[in-house]
Amino acid sequence: MHLQMNQKQTQTLALTPTLLQAIRVLGMTLVELDAFLEDEIENNPVIEFDWAAYLDDRSETDADLARTVRTFAEDGSDDEDAEPSEERAVTLADYLVEQLSTSDVAQALPNPEVAAAVALYLIESLDENGFQTQTPEEVARALCVQPEDVGRVLEVLRGFDPPGVGARDIADCLILQLDRGGEKAPTLRKIIRECLAEVAAGRIAAVAKKAGLRKEDAEAAVARIRRLDPKPGRGFAGAEKTQYIVPDIIVEKSEDGDGFEIRMGRAAVPSLTVNPYYRQVLKSSGRDSEEHQFLTERLNAAVALIKSLEQREQTIYNVTNAVLREQRLFLEKGREHLKPLTLKKVATELGIHESTVSRTIRGKYVQTPRGVFELKYFFASGVAGSGGGGDLTTEAVRQRIRDMIAEEPAGAPLSDEQIAQRLSQEGMKVSRRTVAKYRDEAGIPSSQARRAR
Repeated sequence: MHLQMNQKQTQTLALTPTLLQAIRVLGMTLVELDAFLEDEIENNPVIEFDWAAYLDDRSETDADLARTVRTFAEDGSDDEDAEPSEERAVTLADYLVEQLSTSDVAQALPNPEVAAAVALYLIESLDENGFQTQTPEEVARALCVQPEDVGRVLEVLRGFDPPGVGARDIADCLILQLDRGGEKAPTLRKIIRECLAEVAAGRIAAVAKKAGLRKEDAEAAVARIRRLDPKPGRGFAGAEKTQYIVPDIIVEKSEDGDGFEIRMGRAAVPSLTVNPYYRQVLKSSGRDSEEHQFLTERLNAAVALIKSLEQREQTIYNVTNAVLREQRLFLEKGREHLKPLTLKKVATELGIHESTVSRTIRGKYVQTPRGVFELKYFFASGVAGSGGGGDLTTEAVRQRIRDMIAEEPAGAPLSDEQIAQRLSQEGMKVSRRTVAKYRDEAGIPSSQARRAR
């Protein structure tokens, strides 16, 4: 063995802290970026909001807001009969807690305080549909009580409104509602326990066979079951939380109507600047002092952050511009004209790496005349069209399937095979199984279920 020294020339990319920060900032969503900037501003006294630029960018938005506020005030915002806001709306938990004071929960256990504690815990453990999320054994361990005690309190809660609340699953929920209505109906209970999948799919013949019923009796039973509510908690506030999206990019029709204009949604991210006071302090401090070293580091960090934000904005704009040039027909005519698009194609056009495009479209939203979409929505995979080569997107096929079903004659729904044949005639080579998959993903029942309606 012996040591040997060789020279070798290689090309590598040095990931400096500034470059790492720029990469990180580019991949952030607006929510993540907002939290990141708050932290940076708090820890770096040199950084401050550029309020003049920020308010100038928001002038149009603020003007619209001011008009809305004035209109609301003139219409009488203090009207006692006005509809309550979403924040003041009653949640399922609120509604159940209100019923505790007039219920027999306190008598469910020897100790009323323990009974109340168990009841509140159970209420908070329900999901948005009103179903149990924990077993009595899990609740008992959490509260250091016996599972039997939890079961007694739970039985009282299962008698609360809305009917079906506190159920273990959908079948239990539906049977609870039958019990509340005083319906014995053993046949209905049998169908609920054994044939829910067939009921959901509208397979009347299968229900009749399993339950030993005539077809007309099975149809009546299924109709009764469908009048029950499988999600008793969904009518309350918070059952389906609204998610608000602030677009990073706004695309609007140009004034001449011949194209589209792209602008950044600047109101979402405040402009940052360097406080001039610290520049003066830096100039007056000695170069070898700790103060000078600290301010130099903070100023360099502030400048690097501002450049990262500018680069992020420019990259998002460039990628969006390239994407929408490819998807112009989508903007003009709708979803069925969405074209297949890959990260590689956009990266090649802009002279950047595919990973940069991937970071750019992550969690970024664009507001278009067709609605608000995440940027990655426009990177749709392709299926073979009449000309081959994957010149149609799966979204275009899905939309065409939805359109066909919406236009089908009443009482004569199209089967998946018929839809596949029609798509083939239109130049879309899609199998029957693929049609069934896209139909299921869209929440559309089968032809048999649609015929039974």
